[in-house]
Amino acid sequence: MKKTFILLIITLLVAGISYSKDIKNSEEVIPIKNLFEQVSLYDGKEVVVQGEVIGDIMRDGEHFWVNIKDGDAFMGIVIDALQKDKIGCLGRYGIIGDTIKVRGTYHLHCPVHYGERDIHAEKLEVLESGYTVPKPLRIDRIVVSIILGVITIFILLYAQKQSIHRDTDGQQTKK
Repeated sequence: MKKTFILLIITLLVAGISYSKDIKNSEEVIPIKNLFEQVSLYDGKEVVVQGEVIGDIMRDGEHFWVNIKDGDAFMGIVIDALQKDKIGCLGRYGIIGDTIKVRGTYHLHCPVHYGERDIHAEKLEVLESGYTVPKPLRIDRIVVSIILGVITIFILLYAQKQSIHRDTDGQQTKK
């Protein structure tokens, strides 16, 4: 009985520690828009945000800067090399970037980055991998292109025919 009780306590402790390390389920995500609207509530505090990675990853000494998009709001995230290696796809036109979840300290005026608004990431998780947006084949554009091509060919043939004139002897000459 005593061994079972100790084993149960150890199991619960290990499960609790591993659960507390997983930020996917353990912490409330704050919309980036709230960081702009309620500055005094979050400045200098630990926050959890998530969004699509967009743009490029920029090097800043030993750290990197990446931007994430959450709806209509954007935020710069300072990450380390190990966190950078987790990001596989950057969003841009025609590409949806990785969706990441970040826990870190929010700075309204970061003293390290010349007063920029940013979050210094302590933990980064990729929730969903990015992908290329498939472009549908537009039949209407294909039909219009074919019609315009045929019209162009007829105009060129007509223009060439008009440039051939008969002279007074009935011989064909080109102008």
